[in-house]
Parts: sequence; structure tokens; C-alpha cells
Amino acid sequence: MKLKLLSVLFFLGILLPVFSVNAQDIEVIRGDSVIYGTPGVTELVIYAHVVNISSVDQTVFLVRTEEALPANWLSELCFDVNCYPPNVDSVVTTEAFHPGDTVEISVHFLPDQSVAGTGQVQIQIGTTHNPNNRTIMNLTASTEPNAVDDQTNSLKEFKLLQNYPNPFNPSTTISYNIAMRANVSLKIYNITGKEIATLVNGEKEPGSYRVNFNAEKLSSGIYFYKISAGNFTSVRKMILIK
Repeated sequence: MKLKLLSVLFFLGILLPVFSVNAQDIEVIRGDSVIYGTPGVTELVIYAHVVNISSVDQTVFLVRTEEALPANWLSELCFDVNCYPPNVDSVVTTEAFHPGDTVEISVHFLPDQSVAGTGQVQIQIGTTHNPNNRTIMNLTASTEPNAVDDQTNSLKEFKLLQNYPNPFNPSTTISYNIAMRANVSLKIYNITGKEIATLVNGEKEPGSYRVNFNAEKLSSGIYFYKISAGNFTSVRKMILIK
């Protein structure tokens, strides 16, 4: 009996590493976590993208773990264009997606059009293969007039926003805020730190700006974009998938 048991353990000890998968199955590329709208808006949407960075097919789930909404507000969980009823708190992709593939996820806030308010939702993102390894996102949507004013006031700060869409193919938009007149440089780098392109190089007045980046001639992979404006610098990551 002991010999048989040792044989089984030895067999499992050899096979288990072969079938094991790195606990870090996915990477969540986050967009904005706060969104504003004017009273009367019917829907406010916050997006993110989930990338399968493992070597096997993955099935992704979303769980709404917290929800604090004004009266008559609702929220929905969505994969790509497929949204589920507001009373559904846990959803799973209908099909596994392959290594390197991306699935878009989103939370749709459905405000009461007659009453302004601010709602918050927390979601957790994971895979059915490693359900205990989750990414937590806290999301806020507001239709309160003062919240819209706060968004306007944010233009008084230097800020580099996450490009959208991300991942992208082959073009994406990069947005940034300039608080005061400054010489602005916005450059693209590959993962080795080599400069790929210069999108902005010159003096800018205070305000909000957008610039398009076309990566048609580049190969799939991870890239970085860096802004320098006066004493302000910021770097963000983006993913090109063809």
C-alpha cells in the first residue's frame, strides 16, 4: 500500500507542474474610474479591457461586490456589446478567449433622468481558472452639477490620460490637460525604451488636448507614451494588438 501511495504521489509530482498555469492569468487595462454627465442623461459608461496574458484559453468573470446608487438608479455589467439585467451581479464570458486576446468589459450606470446624483459600483475581475486572484475596480458616475464643475476644474491641473481605445489597432487617441502655458513634448517609446515617434513638440496654451497615434507600421506589443510639460512628466502604457 505504501509503495502504491508513493507511486501515485510521485506521478502527481511530475504531472502537476506540467498542467499548472501562472496565477497572473490576465491584465486589466483600466480607463477612467470616474465619469460625469449632465442631469437628464440616460446612460453613463465606464470601460476597461482584459488581456489574456497566460499561455492557455481563459474564461473571465465579473462580480459586482458593492453598489451604492441614488434612488431609481440602476447599473449593468457588460462584456463587449452584451449587457446583462441590472439584477445580475455575476457574469462570465460565454466563450474562453485565447492567449493574447482582449475582451472589453464595462459598467453601465442608468441614472434617474429627473434627479441628479452620484453612484458608485465596485466590481471584481478574475478567471474561472484562478477565481481567488481578482482585480478590484471602484467606479463612480455622477450627474450632479457641481461634479461637472469639478471636471472642468481638473483642467487646471497637468494630466496625461489613458489612451482610448486600449488595446488598439492600428490607431488610438491620447488626451492630456495643460494647466498653464508650457513647452509640451509627447513621445512614443517601445518596450526597450527606444523612441518611436514624437506626437507633440511645441508650446501649448492651457486647455485640454487630444492627439491621434497611428501604429499601422508597428508590430503588436507594449508601448509607452510620455509627456513633458514644464516640470510635469507622466508615462502611461498602451497595447497594440494586430
